[in-house]
Amino acid sequence: MTFRPPALTLLLATALALPAAAQPPAPEVLRIAAPDAAARDALAELAGHLVVEPDSGDVLVEADGAVHALLARLALDWRRDEAASAGLAAQVQGASRSIPGYACFRTVEETLATIDALVAAHPTLASYVDIGESWQAGNGPSGAGWPLRVLRLGNTEVPGDKPRLFAMSAVHAREYSTAELMTRFAEQLLAGHGVDAEATWLLDHNEFHLLLQANPDGRKRAEAGVLWRKNENTQACPQANASPTSNSHPGIDLNRNFPWRWGVGTGSSTSACNGTYRGPSAASEPETQAVRDYVTAIFPDTRPGDPLDPAIAADPDTRGLFLDVHSYSRLVLWPWGYSGSPVTGNDAALVRLGRRLAWFTEYTPQRSLNLYATNGTTIDFAYGELGVPAYTLELGLAFFEDCAYAEQTLFPDNLAALRYAARSLQAPYRLPAGPDADQLSVDAARVPRGDQVTITARIDDNRLRAVGGTNPSPQPPPVTVTGARLYVGTLPWQDGATGLEMAAADGAFNASTETVQLGLDTSALAPGRHLLYVQGRTANGAGPPAALFLEVVDGDRLFADGFESP
Repeated sequence: MTFRPPALTLLLATALALPAAAQPPAPEVLRIAAPDAAARDALAELAGHLVVEPDSGDVLVEADGAVHALLARLALDWRRDEAASAGLAAQVQGASRSIPGYACFRTVEETLATIDALVAAHPTLASYVDIGESWQAGNGPSGAGWPLRVLRLGNTEVPGDKPRLFAMSAVHAREYSTAELMTRFAEQLLAGHGVDAEATWLLDHNEFHLLLQANPDGRKRAEAGVLWRKNENTQACPQANASPTSNSHPGIDLNRNFPWRWGVGTGSSTSACNGTYRGPSAASEPETQAVRDYVTAIFPDTRPGDPLDPAIAADPDTRGLFLDVHSYSRLVLWPWGYSGSPVTGNDAALVRLGRRLAWFTEYTPQRSLNLYATNGTTIDFAYGELGVPAYTLELGLAFFEDCAYAEQTLFPDNLAALRYAARSLQAPYRLPAGPDADQLSVDAARVPRGDQVTITARIDDNRLRAVGGTNPSPQPPPVTVTGARLYVGTLPWQDGATGLEMAAADGAFNASTETVQLGLDTSALAPGRHLLYVQGRTANGAGPPAALFLEVVDGDRLFADGFESP
């Protein structure tokens, strides 16, 4: 695979905002030869974002004077990466044309307008709530700032207590692709309801809470082509407002400001001008407070006992999922991230789901700390405080992602991963232990009542990314599929659900991938459209179901629609 030059961290003021004499030097990317964990932690705390190549262990980092000084102090071997430096310079120069140069990504205003349009078009499926406001809205000049708006999806005409997905994106301002991915996820679900069986059952039986622009103040700065990371709290590092440089800028790193293990060990900075400045206190920022309060309101606490005991496990029957979507590095990360932390009490289950998600994207799945230490992060907070499984998705190859790559690879691959996550919301610690179901088909999607139809599906336990990353709990290899069941009109966990055993198409369940079939007699089915669910199983458990539609029509409709009269 050809390496594509990434854009790395440490914030860079746009050349248009500075007089020529004050312009920062051209961005430079250094390649550091396989530094150890302590050196990675030190670099990450200073630089905010690193790319760690999984095969070589080399680290790429955007360099300034402070980074050079740290490399000298640590006596690390490094060289300038000419290709990556040129690529970063080109990206920053292109970004200075502002976000219209990236036509595949919506601005803050366009994202909010999309929310309004989706709610207007789908009143029973979509709504929104403002959970707080940005720092500038409460502290800036009149008219500044933005609402923190959560788009809520779910069919209000289907009653019941439903599992929830909370996902936030663009908490680091320059990460263009994140908000766009989640906006497209919402659009895809809503457009598919009533048309696509999977989108229909996901919206009927789950809730989705999507904070698409988690740092709108910072994002507006980034839309001008600035490699901006933090929020716009100008009281932090105020001197940078008058004379910004690549590593000196105002604001708080919101993903170091959350209350779980805030400031513990390495992984954030106490220097207000650094990219990973954690703020003066835990949850000091209005953006952090809004997310903290909303998430604790929609998820019950399923991790009993002392929440600061890192080894306590959450209830394995916990429902729901927390996602924080970032870019870039092609990673799937789970807790813990703070330095010196042991594995979580739910480590094996977190590994399984992480590797299932990474299968769709070919990303590297690993525990967050195994990349480098972080503290005060969203996923450590969500899992630590509430026991909800929590993941960071690091999308793609660059902050200002190339639109061709985004459209052809990043969006479709990650949308597939998100839909798998959604199918697992009922039991995310349990369902990924079982095999996946896909390639569902029926030999006639619209049949006369009383006819038999054949349902076919593939049950596959190989859909996991079992390579890459260093994990304390190795994922076992795929295991033999032991069976599959078909459920008509009810999900496997709903009251009254009765599964019909499906047969192996080759006559025996003896492989980790099996094609299964069932001849379904439609005599007992009422006329109308039915959702059919297929769920596979292995000795490790049953996996997330997949769905398809079957329409049954009676004799009168058969005749009226041109079928042969009974």
